[in-house]
Amino acid sequence: MSHPPMQRGEQETAVVPGQRDGTAPDTAGLRFDLVARAPEVQGRIEAHLHQQCGVDTQAVRDCFIWNGLQSEVDPGGELDVEDVFLRRAGEVFEAQAALTPDSVDRALLCLWVHHSSVRAWNHTYRVDLLMKCMLRFRDIVRRDWDLKARPAPEVELALRLCELVRLEIELEDCLKTGSQLRYSEALDMVIGSCRGLLHDAEDDAGPVGVYVRGEVAVRREYHVMLRRLHRALVAQSAGKERERFEVRKELRTLVNTWPFSSVELSKMNAHRQALERLREAHADRRKQWMRIDEGRIVYLFPFGVNGIDYETVRSRLKRSFGEGAGPVRPSAAIDHFTYHADIWEPRLEPSKRFDGLELILPKVRLTIDGDTVEELNAALRFSPMGVHCLRLERTVEDLYPSGLHAAMFRAAREHGTVEVSCEGTDRTWDRLARFARDLILRQLPEALAPRGGEPDAPVGIHRGRSHVLIRVLRASERGREFEPPSGDEDRPLVQDGNRLLELVGSSVLLHSAPDAKESLWDWIRLADDHSRKIWNQRNEGDLLISTENTTVIAALDAPNFISGDLEALAEFTACLGGMMAAWNHQLDAYRAGVSEIIAGYSLPGADRAAQVEAMKAKRMQMLEFESETRQVIALLHSPGLLRSPSNAAELRRLLAVKGIDEQLASFSERLNEVMADQSEATLQRWEVDRQQRVRDSLTAAVSALSVCAAISIWQAAGFWTPFGWGAATVVVAAWAAVYVSARWVSYQGGPWSTARFLAGFPMRALSRARTGLARARMRRIARP
Repeated sequence: MSHPPMQRGEQETAVVPGQRDGTAPDTAGLRFDLVARAPEVQGRIEAHLHQQCGVDTQAVRDCFIWNGLQSEVDPGGELDVEDVFLRRAGEVFEAQAALTPDSVDRALLCLWVHHSSVRAWNHTYRVDLLMKCMLRFRDIVRRDWDLKARPAPEVELALRLCELVRLEIELEDCLKTGSQLRYSEALDMVIGSCRGLLHDAEDDAGPVGVYVRGEVAVRREYHVMLRRLHRALVAQSAGKERERFEVRKELRTLVNTWPFSSVELSKMNAHRQALERLREAHADRRKQWMRIDEGRIVYLFPFGVNGIDYETVRSRLKRSFGEGAGPVRPSAAIDHFTYHADIWEPRLEPSKRFDGLELILPKVRLTIDGDTVEELNAALRFSPMGVHCLRLERTVEDLYPSGLHAAMFRAAREHGTVEVSCEGTDRTWDRLARFARDLILRQLPEALAPRGGEPDAPVGIHRGRSHVLIRVLRASERGREFEPPSGDEDRPLVQDGNRLLELVGSSVLLHSAPDAKESLWDWIRLADDHSRKIWNQRNEGDLLISTENTTVIAALDAPNFISGDLEALAEFTACLGGMMAAWNHQLDAYRAGVSEIIAGYSLPGADRAAQVEAMKAKRMQMLEFESETRQVIALLHSPGLLRSPSNAAELRRLLAVKGIDEQLASFSERLNEVMADQSEATLQRWEVDRQQRVRDSLTAAVSALSVCAAISIWQAAGFWTPFGWGAATVVVAAWAAVYVSARWVSYQGGPWSTARFLAGFPMRALSRARTGLARARMRRIARP
């Protein structure tokens, strides 16, 4: 990141331009020197705001920590908390802005917001949310302080310093799009903003003006150096670097002159190392560069569905073509998405097949900049096995390492802001991951929701990690990156994976898709291989590369239909993550449900019979789940899933190198723990208690009846008086009633609990009657 860290423990000597005579700037009533980049200045600003104005500085700083709010509002991380985040931040900003009485205090509050936003920038990739929060602060204070009618120069300077940070964040956001055009334009804009702010701050001799000049002067030099490094990288990559940039010498001079932070130094050093590595690669004429002449890239967003079976999913998704189906409406439906792929065994039971419904979606377009627009074919796939995914693919041509690295970044949540659009809707998204999230977690649950008499079982959708699949069809050797196309027919084609890995730029294929960007050429600094490779899948030289979130298939001398089989297996393996996510959520939900039932059983007035039935239903549901999951796990490792034994062997190797076997083993261990938990013992104990209560009640009743029968016999025989025997009968009956009632009261947890149970009994009986009638009606409907 291109910003000063402002973190604790940062020991740096501040250099403030304009204060070379050793005198401290005029503090205008402040009790401390406001010196830019001094280690203690932020603590003093915080103390002044808190002690002199009563500002809750901690609350202001927390307004920029969105991920903490995510854990409060949505612990599962499934939803977007942007609206809640901005609303809470706005309330805090309004309250704290009202506590600052004069312009200096208000400027200090702006400087504290500047520090808080920079601090948050060190720890979040959601820079879009951070920038919106900064804009919310700016708009609120301009309105509440009425800066238009009562301008305050020091407040304006402090607000413009915050705006400069926002432009720097936008600069990083442009870097993460991989666009040279946008990054260059953003760099120029930041440098221009620095110059304008410095010019306007020259006329302010107050402490805020001095602080702003000192801070912005350092940032201007930093961004000017970044621009020089970036331009040198562009020129070197294009083979047009005429005047050699002595980067080490100039960086040393710059570092000795200006008090750069450790973050700024690391960013400049990252650019320097990229430039030096790029020069080394171009200087060695023996090295050839990789270019993907033709290939395909597939972005996979796997997910799993809980609560309904495949047939229900299929029938409800047929409604996706109707009105009100959501912003992304399918254009076609295919009942068998593996219809043309004969590698899967067709004689499997329908519930065990990796086949099923495919909803063809309109084309998705990614507008990166004015020159780059990528068009993706999109589809949603559902299979009876529970392996579902959103699939987006496009063909690639003439792709050099920089372009390939940027393309691999597209599916990441950390990607920069672009325009994602879909045919048939006016709505746009700011990144591909956001489009996938809205489609899977917002529109799809609406399509799967029950309607009109359907069982209202809750439907849960759980996402796995996104995956990028790259299939290299043709690759060639080049003298350098972005080499002109002249003489293409003379360039040697890459024949196998061994030669492919010898080319400059092949490190992009060996590493996972990135989650951050240091520079547009940071790929050349990637460390040695951390991937796992499968060689010679079919032919000698065939290569399959597996990382945490990518799979690369390079069967360069094989026909396309051969490498297509490998692609199908790789897609299947990558999509298992969604199924595993749903499985693990099912285990967590079972444990939570059992704990809730056990806690409810002990509550006063609880319907313990209903709790026992609920526990039985949970246990039966888990037994069915165990049977289904173990069948799928066994099927994954059996030769019966695929038609060809060689393909089955390839799948087993893929399961091993992708870590699926480890995940399945971990899940099986968790499943064994759940099935061996205390729920069965608890259920047995509850059942024993219930049976003992019934036996005691029956024993008391039978004993009372026996005594009453004996009394009748003795009375008929003429022993004692009728009044005496009548009184004895009443005593025995009363004893039996008291004993049975005592057992019931003890079972329910006390007299008051029993009273509440009896009061709620009519409503429970009515509810059970309605449920029974509904089940009978559904059985009549389902009966042929």
